[in-house]
Amino acid sequence: MNILKNLILGAGVTLLFSACGSDDDLPEVINEEETITTVKLNFTEAGSSETKTVVWTENKIDAITLKADTNYQVSIQFLDESDPNAVNNITEEVIAEKDEHLVYFNSTVKGLSIKSAANDVIDSNGVAINIITTWQSPVTIESGIVTAFLIHEPLTKVGTERNDFGGETDIEVSFDVKVE
Repeated sequence: MNILKNLILGAGVTLLFSACGSDDDLPEVINEEETITTVKLNFTEAGSSETKTVVWTENKIDAITLKADTNYQVSIQFLDESDPNAVNNITEEVIAEKDEHLVYFNSTVKGLSIKSAANDVIDSNGVAINIITTWQSPVTIESGIVTAFLIHEPLTKVGTERNDFGGETDIEVSFDVKVE
């Protein structure tokens, strides 16, 4: 009987000490970063139903060619194609975590306007995250670079330069752009 008492008492003391442990003993929740191997920009010219896709991968970067003085609706996709038999559409996760993400475009193309589209994804604060944008090309022949940033946990979603937003850059990709 003494053995049974000692086992019960020992179990109770162990339970008491484990229940009173500090929060520091809890495992850290890790939001594992996704692998992004491919970024696609899907361009649809205003008044057209035809979509042209421009692709960035580590091995291939398409150039963007725009008609002068033309409006485009552009959607961006983030994919993990490291296993061609199991492509993971990271864009779905970005949309699901819209409060924690922002896509920012930086352009060196003189006169190119890139703005959130009316049908863009909106976060819980009413801010568009730039998954769907409208691009207005300049009226003159121009060239330059457009860089797309996927920002994780931006400190703000208002700014005119990448550094204005804070947060972590999940991926940064650049495309050569020609306006003809």
